[in-house]
Amino acid sequence: MTPSSGSPLVGSPLAPVALTFVSAIMWGLWWMPIRWIESMGLSGAQAGIICNLGAALAIGAYMIVARVHLRLSARTILGAALVGVAFASYSVAFTLSDVVRVILLFYLAPAWSKIIEWAFLGRRWRATSTLTLSLSLGGAYLVMGGDISLAAINLGDALALLSGVSWAIGAALVFTGRKSTTSALTLATVIWAMLLSLAFAWITGEAMPTPSNAPALLASLALGAVYLVPVLGVTLWSAQRLPPGLLSFLFTLEIVAGVVSGAIFLDEPFGLYRLSGGLLIIAAALIEAIAALRAPPAPKATA
Repeated sequence: MTPSSGSPLVGSPLAPVALTFVSAIMWGLWWMPIRWIESMGLSGAQAGIICNLGAALAIGAYMIVARVHLRLSARTILGAALVGVAFASYSVAFTLSDVVRVILLFYLAPAWSKIIEWAFLGRRWRATSTLTLSLSLGGAYLVMGGDISLAAINLGDALALLSGVSWAIGAALVFTGRKSTTSALTLATVIWAMLLSLAFAWITGEAMPTPSNAPALLASLALGAVYLVPVLGVTLWSAQRLPPGLLSFLFTLEIVAGVVSGAIFLDEPFGLYRLSGGLLIIAAALIEAIAALRAPPAPKATA
């Protein structure tokens, strides 16, 4: 279900980097099964409910069989909750906006990370922080086609932005919190994501999934167990071992996978504005990664 500690690859210092690259590609292709489930009759929120339920059942069964204890610190639980918010809003956003817009707007996460570190974690604001923030916001401006009016932002765009903010905070809490088993962290995340999907469906007045659409329900359950559990598990395993800035940079590979697949299979427009915006966001993530690698390691919190 999650990387085995006995594997030679997992024992290597490069293991989190290599596995993050793989999971980034899989996240970049996540829109495809979500759109497939939607074509079978489920909305984004409904698919999120059932996919996360399937993931929770699968990881819960594994923990029972393997006798894995559910031990999470308060900081880690909060981090898992925010990662769950990020995942739930990210998945729903794919059904409400262009794949390219959702992915690129999510990757404002490095900018949010810098603001959070300065405002709440007492980190010093440096010249690179200003540069990162400027590049990220400039990239978002271009992704939106140069229109910053509220009329240009749809619900899917807003959810993509929320996803990036939640991921930035959640990843920081997971990294600084007491180390937990990946299985327990994954279970907490999918449960929170399922609850958020339920809340979104209730707020928007969507009907709850019913047995009348059995094929879509079964497909969603299987998708959660087979696709979501390993990809999310690897992501959270790496999040406990890599600084948030470096993790965000490695996940920019998701932009390439998502944008290319969206342009090929959906024929979505991808002109000079979006290309330039994407490059600016990737540059911001790269600068943050370099700064994170050059900075001295900070002591991890134990609370």
